[in-house]
Amino acid sequence: MDSHAIIASLPLSGDDRAEFIRTANHAFECVIERIEPNNEQMTRSLWDAGHYVDHHLLDEAMLPISRDYALSLIDAFLVSYVVDLAVEADKLTVEPPTVN
Repeated sequence: MDSHAIIASLPLSGDDRAEFIRTANHAFECVIERIEPNNEQMTRSLWDAGHYVDHHLLDEAMLPISRDYALSLIDAFLVSYVVDLAVEADKLTVEPPTVN
């Protein structure tokens, strides 16, 4: 990584976006292993690294930001995001109550 690279505008594109998506996917796999969600397949189906990078990781108020620092934020923030996905997956897989 180039420690002098700066992200000055959003959305990310090209090589930067690709690197952020690769990093997010790797971090997602680590988080899934750590949290062991009840509905892992559904949690995985809700994961979209591109959406996370484009809409949840950075915002304009954080710019300019070091590329390396921005990449490190993925590990810092992804755990809570994946937990939220796991909770959503649990809600989606709950069977409706039966009516007698």
